[in-house]
Amino acid sequence: MSGPVIEVNIELIEDNARAVTALCDKYDIRVTGVTKVTCGMPRVARALIAGGVTGIGESRLENIHRLRAGGITQPMMLLRIPPLSDVEEIVRTADITLNSEISVIRRLNQEAETLGVVHEIILMVDLGDLREGFWPEDLLPAVREILEMEAIRIRGLGTNLTCYGGVIPDEENLGRLVDYAHRIEDTFDFRIEIISGGNSSSLPLVAAGKMPKEVNNLRIGEAILLGRETIQRRPWPGTSQKAFVLNAELTEKKKKPSVPIGTAGQDAFGGTPVFQDRGLITRGILNIGREDVYVDGLTPHNERISILGASSGYLLLDLSRDENAYQVGDRVDFFPNYAALVAAMTSAYVEKRVILPESRKSEDEKSVILVGSLFEQDKYARELDRWVKRLGYTSTRLPETTPAREIADHIRPRSIPVLGGRDFTSLGLQAAAVAMKQFGLLWVDSVVTVSELHTLLGSRNDPVAEALDTGNIVFLGVREIEVDAISLIRTYNIRVYTMEDISLLPLRELMRQSLTRTATGTEGIYLKFGARVADNGNDGLTNREAHLIMEMTAASGALRILEMDDEIDPDVESPYIRTSRAACDNMPRFLLSALGKRILGNGT
Repeated sequence: MSGPVIEVNIELIEDNARAVTALCDKYDIRVTGVTKVTCGMPRVARALIAGGVTGIGESRLENIHRLRAGGITQPMMLLRIPPLSDVEEIVRTADITLNSEISVIRRLNQEAETLGVVHEIILMVDLGDLREGFWPEDLLPAVREILEMEAIRIRGLGTNLTCYGGVIPDEENLGRLVDYAHRIEDTFDFRIEIISGGNSSSLPLVAAGKMPKEVNNLRIGEAILLGRETIQRRPWPGTSQKAFVLNAELTEKKKKPSVPIGTAGQDAFGGTPVFQDRGLITRGILNIGREDVYVDGLTPHNERISILGASSGYLLLDLSRDENAYQVGDRVDFFPNYAALVAAMTSAYVEKRVILPESRKSEDEKSVILVGSLFEQDKYARELDRWVKRLGYTSTRLPETTPAREIADHIRPRSIPVLGGRDFTSLGLQAAAVAMKQFGLLWVDSVVTVSELHTLLGSRNDPVAEALDTGNIVFLGVREIEVDAISLIRTYNIRVYTMEDISLLPLRELMRQSLTRTATGTEGIYLKFGARVADNGNDGLTNREAHLIMEMTAASGALRILEMDDEIDPDVESPYIRTSRAACDNMPRFLLSALGKRILGNGT
């Protein structure tokens, strides 16, 4: 692309996150990583999570949807005050919201009751910055009313400082926030779990050891992403200020006067420009302008060049001090401040390019290993091979007799064994146990039997049982459970989502919960998908729902092994045991969705 580009260095963001969370961990403060300046870029969220944040904060629902579609399953906090017009979508989308308006909370309660869920909130308190927040004298009456609501749960108290009024967090104002939390606890006899003490501007107070000890959460964006605290915008210790680099192409380079010739009026934006006469200078023009970026927020990487100004589509430079460093066609680098980064990330004209560390360049080398007869049939094989190649995978076929240890050699990030045809569950689980110390199991099928549970549970000291904790098992799409299996499910606290659950709650939310449960604390997910569950909506999943399950699992980045079972145990007596021929015919297409095939491709 010849236009402007913003490069996003994932390694530096992860390192910055690690530096910030390490400091906060010393004081038992959990960090919510804020991705809003990147418009909810999933790769950035993954870097924040790898660096130690415990949840993601976003200001826009569109960005939360992008993060969820990108496989981010961590708790999602909506930072922007919920508008009344979006309460239904907010309840469906966000795990926790920041609130300061009782009328909005009432509507959130109504929508949560309708959906049959409990929505969690943090009450914001205005400590003098005069942006959002309950005024302190209104806080207790609001809490009294909220505690009467059936579908709202108060998780905590929070505040926001420096963003509008520039009020600096200190021991006194954050001490008042803690006092309000204690007053609520004493008045209403319930515990405030979260006291969220602000944003990046609160970090100096933490570093000085002066943060009130009850504050246990901060919402951090700029200090991690740009490596700066937000009071004086000074570099934060241990972080890089170069995680984002904006560059544009030099399209003209000429010696010209430093002052325009002729009678001067207003420029294109209604301003009256002022120029310093420096004689002839070497002027450069870049293909980026005010419609792309906040020009005053750019710092040239080369300190010997300077910005003269900008029009809507051009940025003008003085190259005189280093005029031989650039020729037409070269790209010039800049470091953006927060305002410039917001504008560039929002602009549709600026390409966003993710820079991976060398150790992760192999992430782009993908392979799929096909085991079994399902994908060997001629009518499937040609289409499958064509699409696997288009998705960037190399493919290898192994015989059904391949032992578990050999399959295990192929279980790693971006390399996915796919077992298809007969029942491969025992073989697949053994391979997963060899390859991973701990893995999760997402079992998508219509029937749960005792024999299947015994395969999973074993004696609880065999290799599979040791690597598969029952808390990391989820059954999804179930229409029938054998009577003796029910007691085992309850005994081992195995999560089961039935077709009734799918009818009542959005499948996207159930999948998010399933992925969180199966991926948390594990090295990856084993996905078993039975053809009998997908009958295009007769009794089970529609084709679209089956694709959604595969798409969300792919987006999570946690899929390590996939089993696709198109055969049925004839000894099981169930009206749901029939295999839909159409479902079997669609299995290769479901597989492609599990490998990341999307209609419009994937966001980064």
